[in-house]
Amino acid sequence: MAIFHLHVKNISRGDGRSVVAAAAYRAGETLPNDAEERESAFGGRRDVVHAEIRMPAGAPVWMGERAKLWNAVEAAEKRKDARLAKEIEFALPREVAPAIWLELTGAMADAYTRQGYVVDLAIHEDGRNTNPHAHLLLTTRRITAGGFAGKLREADGVRFVTDARAMWAKIANASFASAGLDARIDARSHAAIGSAQRAGQHVGADRQARRARRAQIDAERIATVRQELRMPNPLADLYPHLSLRRDWPPESREPAPDMSERERDEFWLYWQSRDHERGDPVAGRDRPVPGPEGDLIPSHELEAAQDRMIAEVEQPADRYPLPNAQELTAENDRAWWVNAEHQRQPESEPDAPERDREAWWRTR
Repeated sequence: MAIFHLHVKNISRGDGRSVVAAAAYRAGETLPNDAEERESAFGGRRDVVHAEIRMPAGAPVWMGERAKLWNAVEAAEKRKDARLAKEIEFALPREVAPAIWLELTGAMADAYTRQGYVVDLAIHEDGRNTNPHAHLLLTTRRITAGGFAGKLREADGVRFVTDARAMWAKIANASFASAGLDARIDARSHAAIGSAQRAGQHVGADRQARRARRAQIDAERIATVRQELRMPNPLADLYPHLSLRRDWPPESREPAPDMSERERDEFWLYWQSRDHERGDPVAGRDRPVPGPEGDLIPSHELEAAQDRMIAEVEQPADRYPLPNAQELTAENDRAWWVNAEHQRQPESEPDAPERDREAWWRTR
């Protein structure tokens, strides 16, 4: 059963918190903490399977370095009760493969980078698949080429929380639908949906329980999950919908009954590519392609599928509609998906001058 859990909280200096220490803990790293004149040492955490920073267009390159980013945040805030960061923590669905967790977390993070936040994301898995979850640490100030500017006050109200909950439900449910699963999550409370089920109780920090969990960590499974999350899929760009299914890669020439139109198009193109690899290219409309159970699929159907895919590539905005406040409040149930690779890194060379990289971002 899919579980909905999303919690929004502040990392506040008024509570005695350090955002450098918070970032180090979530990423499982040891970071220099300039404000406290010591190191925030959380290196070696085995349950951190992935961590990265995603930035909005126009952000300076140095913000991609965790230590520089969060020490700069500490330096930019002068008040003793300053809100240093906003955190969004949410449970990842166990119903999908670990490789999909990064797609989902990245889609959620990218929704906030488009609003002007720098997002430091981390995925945690304890090796037992009992509580996979993600942390997003968001900066709280507007980003300029020179650094930080005024506060982003949109993150202060209740609307920020309700929008985050609705956004995560959309992203997760879209992944379930793409994978052909019946599971769904609902961001509303039990009372709002008329359910008599009792709400779950949050279990706070317990050092003894944490020690017991650490003793049960399955290091081999964690290593496998890390490999899945970081292993590139060279076919994902060619078959962006089909490659997200649990039955990927296809072993049968018969499409699954629950395939969407896009998945079915990619399915036939996948088998056409396999036939080419075996030296059996399709030439002309009069040359059929083997279909399910020995049937013949006219090649013009494959060409139509190619035409539809080309049209989608030429109009990426239609293919990957982005969430915003208007969409979240409207009654629009159309499933949407965000390309996890969208604008993650500039296409310039890594050693290109900073002005060239910033010019590239301004064109996005």
